[in-house]
Amino acid sequence: MFVTTFLLNETVKIVLMANRYHSMKVLLKLLIVSSLILLTFVVLYDGDIVFAKDDGDNDNDREDDGDDGDDSEFVDNNAIQICCTWGQELADGVLTYSFEDKDKKVEASIIKAANSWNEVLNGVQLKKTKGDGEVLISFRDDGKKVAGETVNYFDGDGFIRKSHITISKESYDNEFSPPQIEQIVKHELGHVLGMGHANFNGNLMSTRVDIGSGTIAACEIEAVNTANAWKLKEDGLSMHNPHENYIIC
Repeated sequence: MFVTTFLLNETVKIVLMANRYHSMKVLLKLLIVSSLILLTFVVLYDGDIVFAKDDGDNDNDREDDGDDGDDSEFVDNNAIQICCTWGQELADGVLTYSFEDKDKKVEASIIKAANSWNEVLNGVQLKKTKGDGEVLISFRDDGKKVAGETVNYFDGDGFIRKSHITISKESYDNEFSPPQIEQIVKHELGHVLGMGHANFNGNLMSTRVDIGSGTIAACEIEAVNTANAWKLKEDGLSMHNPHENYIIC
């Protein structure tokens, strides 16, 4: 009886160990597959590891989808978030942009928006190109609540390498006017230039078109200069990421 019980116990132990070994093998395979999927996902752009940040902006009543952080000073004061900075593409002081739409009114709104930034910035200019620009602007007809969105593509050191802006031509079948499109493009170019959102209304970088502004104010100019300080405030030789997370307006 004792021998039988002992053999039975040992058999159960062996089965349990075999099951545990099998489970570990399955888990290891899953981890390997997951790692391969992750690597495939992040190695997307031009052979470099690229991370993308999407800044979606609303035309009316949807809440901001960005992370405002937990800094009490940002919450308690009118401020604009600092997102990021351009790297080597900004070394010559020029960022090129291109767009796909052939609509003359839309084209005029884009050029006006870019020129508005060019008039107030020193050290960087937005230049239209016929080829693929560092900033690609495209349009869609089914915007609904989203008036525009910007995806900045980063290299492994956290510098912007390329940006893609998508602008909606309409919202719930209501077509945006040329001045509204200009305002939306101007706002999205703010994201391209390294800004996040403003935490107050009446600003170009406010999260909604209807409570925002089409004017580039001193606070936005300072935010762009702070985001790209290595080029716009310093000697332009030593690239570094922004030292500030936001500026107070």
